[in-house]
Amino acid sequence: MPIEMIDDPSLCIKPNIKLIDFVAKHLTNVDNAPPGIATLKKDSRKKCNDVLLKLNDINWLNEYLQEYRKTATQKVYLHEILEGADVILPTPKITPRNPELEARIQKLTAQQNAREYRAMTKSVDPVRKDLPEDSLAYQMKQINKQLIAVAQFIFSVLAGFVFGFIGVELIVGNLDFGFRLLLGIICALVIALAEIYFLAIKLNEDCYDAFSTPTPKKLHQE
Repeated sequence: MPIEMIDDPSLCIKPNIKLIDFVAKHLTNVDNAPPGIATLKKDSRKKCNDVLLKLNDINWLNEYLQEYRKTATQKVYLHEILEGADVILPTPKITPRNPELEARIQKLTAQQNAREYRAMTKSVDPVRKDLPEDSLAYQMKQINKQLIAVAQFIFSVLAGFVFGFIGVELIVGNLDFGFRLLLGIICALVIALAEIYFLAIKLNEDCYDAFSTPTPKKLHQE
């Protein structure tokens, strides 16, 4: 699925019981504390479970612990009170796929799986031992269809060039040779772009329709 940009790339830490207890019992002045630490100090234990600390909260707490260890009898370090805390990584938003695109992907996946299954089991299944795409007639038919499509493309481009080079002059009168040549090239390019689009769609449809799951022939009549 397509992924959007991350709105907030900063890491978040969900405080554990040690961190919550330390902030509640040993922090006295939180006037200059970041919002996360101040929330842990002021809110109840139940609300503290929903608080997420940012890196500036952890940096402020580390500086506080450095001053705290100078006077406290029990040395407390940052890694001790953060042990067991959950680190929440930034996650991008996922945009759901277009339903039509998802349906087409599922269809193509099913066709691919069916082709692989038929190729794997054709040597042991007498009903499907000879697949249509294995025959020479089938291959020639597909080649002819593609050659016809390419020939139509070439003739359409040539017809567009002839119209711009000769047809416009017949309609409006005598024109300069360079201008007629430019008109012919422009008409040919416009028709070529349109024909390439439809030619690609046609060849793509032929490719996947050719590999659609065939109905096995029955060996006997019910």
